[in-house]
Amino acid sequence: MLRHPTISSAIIGASRPHQIEENVKAVDIVLTQDVLGEIESILEEVKDFAPLR
Repeated sequence: MLRHPTISSAIIGASRPHQIEENVKAVDIVLTQDVLGEIESILEEVKDFAPLR
């Protein structure tokens, strides 16, 4: 989400402290261009199936 230039922040939700701890671990994850491309490809495929809002 943060790769998009119009997004300035991502708000995560948690109802328990351990959920926050797990979410914070993601800050150290670096996704390669190959992985990002695969994610975009998958999202493009399912975009047509998402209900319009």
